[in-house]
Amino acid sequence: MRLLLPAFFLTFFLGKSAAQNTTLPFPRNFEKSYEKGLRSWDGAPGVQYWQNRSDYKINIELDPKEGELEGSQEVTYFNNSPDSLKIIRLKLQHDLYRKGGQRSDDIDPKDVTNGVEIKQLLVNGIPIDKDAQRRHDTFLDLKLKTQLAPHTSLKLFVTWEFTMPKDKKATRECVCDATTFFIPYFYPEIAVYDDLHGWASAPYNGLQEFYHDFSNYDVTITLPKGYQAWATGEWQNSSDVLQPKFQERWQRAHASTEVISIFSEAELKAGIVFKKAKKNVFQFKASEVPDFAFAASAHYNWDATSVIVDEKFGRRTLVSAAYDSKSNDFKRVARIAADGLHLMSNWLPGYPFPYPALTVFNGNDGMEYPMMINDATTSEKFVTSLTVHEAAHTYFPFMMGINEQDHAWMDEGWANFFEHFLVDSLENKRESISGSWGFGNDWEVPPMVPSRALDGRSYGFAAYTRPQLAYVQLYDLLGYEKFHDCLTVYMDRWKSKHPGPYEFFNTFNMVSGQNLDWYWKPWFFEFGYPDLSLTVSKMDSTSEGLNYVAYVERKGNIPVPIQLEVEYSDGTKENIHRTADVWKDTSKRTIQIPLKTGKMPKNAMLGGKTIPEVKPKDNVWHN
Repeated sequence: MRLLLPAFFLTFFLGKSAAQNTTLPFPRNFEKSYEKGLRSWDGAPGVQYWQNRSDYKINIELDPKEGELEGSQEVTYFNNSPDSLKIIRLKLQHDLYRKGGQRSDDIDPKDVTNGVEIKQLLVNGIPIDKDAQRRHDTFLDLKLKTQLAPHTSLKLFVTWEFTMPKDKKATRECVCDATTFFIPYFYPEIAVYDDLHGWASAPYNGLQEFYHDFSNYDVTITLPKGYQAWATGEWQNSSDVLQPKFQERWQRAHASTEVISIFSEAELKAGIVFKKAKKNVFQFKASEVPDFAFAASAHYNWDATSVIVDEKFGRRTLVSAAYDSKSNDFKRVARIAADGLHLMSNWLPGYPFPYPALTVFNGNDGMEYPMMINDATTSEKFVTSLTVHEAAHTYFPFMMGINEQDHAWMDEGWANFFEHFLVDSLENKRESISGSWGFGNDWEVPPMVPSRALDGRSYGFAAYTRPQLAYVQLYDLLGYEKFHDCLTVYMDRWKSKHPGPYEFFNTFNMVSGQNLDWYWKPWFFEFGYPDLSLTVSKMDSTSEGLNYVAYVERKGNIPVPIQLEVEYSDGTKENIHRTADVWKDTSKRTIQIPLKTGKMPKNAMLGGKTIPEVKPKDNVWHN
């Protein structure tokens, strides 16, 4: 029996005009974007496509002893939309720790605070009245006295402060030790206003992650003397902070293929790294990035190297690892990350790494930010997987501005996909992809169910495992060249933009020259599971001898490849492969595969390390 979407899901996705352009279920609230020419049915941005952006100039100071951060910022916000905006929505993501805040997981009660304390708030130099401010979830809405007209801008000035959580296991943020910090989500950020939803409305609860506009950042970070800062962007004033010996190492790393120690813990503690100053002040700049994060330590080691990520132009990326001396796995991280970036730039996804720098910081998580990664200490066995997975996120959701709060499968699934193949190449080992056990359980939902509605294992399977498996089978179906063409056209079209699911589906359809809706629908829209079964039968003998046929039945609704291994009575073996497009005719339930004429099969087995199967017992046949 074919498993179908429940009635409420179908109702949500049906639309008359959409039915004329796609056979996939389509949300009615997306229709206006296509009707107005903002998005095209071939998967490309429409001629009327727009998105808003900001320029941030931020000054912050961290007090490590008190665990407090205070800052001020001037933001120029550009309304490129055709709409007059009545409000400006700020994201106060550190309000995760505010009393009464929504959280996906428990926090230490000692870390509950008043959240972000706004000290001053001006729009175009005029204070915002309290009654024009509405604070809710992790948002602060500012009602404008004069609407922001299309194609105009405003200036927002904010000063604020907050206290860092002290729990070393705190979500995303890390007070790693008394003198080491990883700090994301630290500034009031203007939320996304887009053509599909208007103002982004999913609060930050510690689970669902990114959806930000592409902006420019000029950030000054003030730390006590003896501290080094690492951050999104490129460090602007290294010569003002580092002693000449360490400045030379830092400059050399930008052109070196060998890993260079910029400084060690011993050198840092000896007080010989920095020029004399009461405080260390760092300036970083970044262009066209969707967020900014930074880290600081008074005792971490710093290794760095560089890698050519664009052979055509000889462009290099500086790759750094900042880590505790006790983290033995991190001694290889700079090398792993550089080699991973080279593979990403030249093989999968086969697209030049977009940023000039990447720092992997030894924190408490496995979490990505533009040009920054917060990775916990792990083992020699998993350090490559963790490093490559988080680095791969640079493409999705950063270079591609994915709405991860609604469609986390559009980035987490890709990171899992790249990790699987890249780790295989870096470590010369092929591992199976786990996860078949999740399909078809009562908590398992299709990826197209909005991520904001999911939690726990439902979120994990829909965001990571199922899309990874879908991409792997798609790669097999299309082959590397066509798959790579589809993927890079998609990336070219939507680099520094906000693609939705149908931009992905329709671009692959167009570039591949195939209507893959038969594939997208069960994998991404339907409840169900992959399930094949195998039988082998003797047919009439021919003049050449015995004639056997393998019958592969599709019992589940999700299409997967056929990988058949047959052992014959004479000891020889045969491997037969059919890609998932044997199920393109969705009414077809059984595939017949003739075996070698004149040979008697002894055993046969269906399946492969990357092919999901929920009921493997009927995948084996014995004569």
